[in-house]
Amino acid sequence: MNKYIFTLFLLYIGVIFAQTEGSGKYSIKNLSINTQNSDFGASYLGDYKYVYASPKKGITLVNDVWLENGQRYLELYIADILPDGVLANPELLKGDVNTRYHEADAVFTKDLKTVYFTRNNYYNEKLARDSKKWGNLAMFKASVNEKGEWVNIIPMPFNDVEYSVGHPALSEDEKTLYFVSDMPGTHGKTDIYKASINQSGFGSPVNLGPEINSPSKEFTPFIDGDVMYYSSDRPGGLGGLDIYAIQLSEFQPEPIWLNKPINSITDDFAFVLNKTTRLGYFSSNRAGGAGDDDIYSFVEEEPVIFKCKQLITGLVKDKNTAEIISGATVSIKDMDGTVVKSVEVDNNGLFSLSVYCETDYLLEGSKSGYTSQSKPLTTSDVSGKETKLLILLGRGDIVAVEEVLPEGLPEILPEEIVKVRPSTYVVNIEPIYFELNSSYLNKEAKRELDKVVDLMTRYPEMIIESGSHTDSRGIEGYNIWLSDRRAKSTVSYIIDKGIDSGRITGKGYGESQLINECSDGVDCAEAQHAMNRRTEFVIIKM
Repeated sequence: MNKYIFTLFLLYIGVIFAQTEGSGKYSIKNLSINTQNSDFGASYLGDYKYVYASPKKGITLVNDVWLENGQRYLELYIADILPDGVLANPELLKGDVNTRYHEADAVFTKDLKTVYFTRNNYYNEKLARDSKKWGNLAMFKASVNEKGEWVNIIPMPFNDVEYSVGHPALSEDEKTLYFVSDMPGTHGKTDIYKASINQSGFGSPVNLGPEINSPSKEFTPFIDGDVMYYSSDRPGGLGGLDIYAIQLSEFQPEPIWLNKPINSITDDFAFVLNKTTRLGYFSSNRAGGAGDDDIYSFVEEEPVIFKCKQLITGLVKDKNTAEIISGATVSIKDMDGTVVKSVEVDNNGLFSLSVYCETDYLLEGSKSGYTSQSKPLTTSDVSGKETKLLILLGRGDIVAVEEVLPEGLPEILPEEIVKVRPSTYVVNIEPIYFELNSSYLNKEAKRELDKVVDLMTRYPEMIIESGSHTDSRGIEGYNIWLSDRRAKSTVSYIIDKGIDSGRITGKGYGESQLINECSDGVDCAEAQHAMNRRTEFVIIKM
């Protein structure tokens, strides 16, 4: 593979592809902190500091230049973040972090006491080289002392002399470490992996799979809640590395390309975003910059909008014998009969297909020797919902498709659970309403949420989704953002009450699911609009 590209220290311009769809609205500006050399972003250090990589300053010494681009080796710098997003007062990071080789791409824990970062595989004053004499990248962990110095620097357990590991990112709960590697088993030239963080250390690296990793190169992941931003030079972008966003849900929808001016015909990468202010930074070697790679600030004026998607999973069996049928094909077709997606079931007869919400499909199960027939299927408006199906194939008989209810749902429902739509069950509480433009939980809302906590405590296997909605007033993109804040507000309250974070998710739907006629342009009373500012709790698993 091209190690030169992997390091991101000298990037190339790729083939230009036609980009058909994007999302998000941004305003950007170049920063005076950039030099004529390669300056590119890494991460926030709290809300008011920014850490980035830039070549060493001062007089060039012998063996102090990286031959690949003729610039000095990279070091990590820290700068102040001014209110308008300008980076000022850069200075070298303190401590033992900067060596004679490359350092770049750092991410900090929320308490600012631990940092993960990328460096050439240099440890104990020795540079490890692979069988081709190349010094690969490696990832390190360090502690940050009260003086801001990085101490106790140790290599990560999945480093290896024969491949590169780097570009770390942390999940919202800091229990998962994401990173980039070209280790054996990658789908492309570099892939994004994850590893669990636990008391005993780290779990084994897990590839994020072909929904995220392409046959091309993936780089610089960044996690914002349940959304991962990353760069890729896959076909379909404007050219070079482009920045994408994808939801880290139980099933993976397609990545969303970020609209111009974030993406350009050159390389765009190292995207980071402040969760509260929605001000962020990214790096690019586009024309008009100060030199090589430059750091740009941006303001997110409208967030990325993800299409509502669901998951269809199931099992294929013989109708007469009830035996599992391996090798069968399950297809999703549009109403004209065109195959949208098709998958072969595994050896256990299982299959999984992602589909769009509120769409009419034809579901077909087939295998040689069995009768193939289709059954209409209409998806609901619940994003992330999983519908489980049992497909029974008969020899000369009708194909039977039966919908499976949420796992664990008892035949006699508790009074706290009600059915609102076919196969859709919710917690039976008073609606959680919000004031206009607010995600604040009042006393009445908290009383209702306590009922959800009580139910989840009584049913420890219960998994629910908190779906939050706005009224039609305001900009559509803003309403999505506001409803997402409201959903996360309810989720945070329930987690703070002792419910495991893996049992509840939050999703903002904006104004897309109004329960009355009060859409844009319709004159409605305040009480009617208030009915749409609600949060509902859908049972995913019992």
